[in-house]
Amino acid sequence: MFKKTSIFFLFLLFATNICRATHNRAGEITYRWIAGTTYEITVTTYTSTAPGVTADRCELTIYFGDGDSCVAARTNGPKTGTSCDPAGMGVQLSSIIKVNTYVCQHTYKGPGKFILHMEDPNRNGGVYNIPNSVNVVFYIQTELIINPFLGTGINNSPVLLNAPIDNGCTGKCFYHNPGAYDPDGDSLSFKLVTCLGMSGTPILGYRLPNIAPNGVATGSLTLNPYTGDLAWCSPVDQGEYNIAILIEEWRNGYLIGNVERDMQITIGPCSNNPPDFFPLHDTCVEAGSTVTFPVTAYDVDRNNVTLSAVGGPLSPFVATPAATFSTAVGGDTITSIF
Repeated sequence: MFKKTSIFFLFLLFATNICRATHNRAGEITYRWIAGTTYEITVTTYTSTAPGVTADRCELTIYFGDGDSCVAARTNGPKTGTSCDPAGMGVQLSSIIKVNTYVCQHTYKGPGKFILHMEDPNRNGGVYNIPNSVNVVFYIQTELIINPFLGTGINNSPVLLNAPIDNGCTGKCFYHNPGAYDPDGDSLSFKLVTCLGMSGTPILGYRLPNIAPNGVATGSLTLNPYTGDLAWCSPVDQGEYNIAILIEEWRNGYLIGNVERDMQITIGPCSNNPPDFFPLHDTCVEAGSTVTFPVTAYDVDRNNVTLSAVGGPLSPFVATPAATFSTAVGGDTITSIF
């Protein structure tokens, strides 16, 4: 996927809740096979650091789905001399959003289906399609299946290269792709599901972003089940919206696991138009040979464009040799070579 850039007592009780909560925006759980039935599990969360938000997690509990769990310290960001020392402080993506990673290893006793999950109070306030979101628990889960008859004892979850935080404009189509690839070459499929709350139950009153509070659809929201391309045409109301994308993993026709990503989209007013691409044609190439083609992006408003790319073929852990695509920065029309 090519990425383009141009997102009295009662009062005291309420105040206490706000201070400890209002921070989870998005996230997912992924896993990596180590050996035998041992896996490395990673929880990634995207949290609010907006003014007035004091909630932060130096550590989180990860549940492995077999009755066991671990308390995982945050692994990313600065550590020494911080309030989380020896854990990390996370990494700021913007002035109001931080990404956090928590990692544990776990050895399962044998085959089975296991729901890895994490829940934390609470979501950030003001999410347009989640009623009273500031008091709704943030819950994410992933299914890990160990089945030696299907060859799933050795399996890694899909890897998601694009962050689940994005921005769109009122009155203009919004497009997003999670940038998912499978390190084992398994097939992936995509579907929209309901965001989850406490104990993994569907959030009461949750509605898709294109559904108004009165239940009337305002435009369309679609997710291509084969490519993961999300299209929302077109947002009407400004605000923050959450969706959940279920990414299922298939091997030889059998479902062998899934990752459920909780994503946040911020819609605002825009006078600008997003950049676009010159058409790309489908290309057939014989295995083992080289394919080379130009990719050109342009901006109808004559703004400068940055053109970059993400995907499994660009990762040396997936492809040898890895594909190349140099980031291009410049005028209103730029080209780079894949």
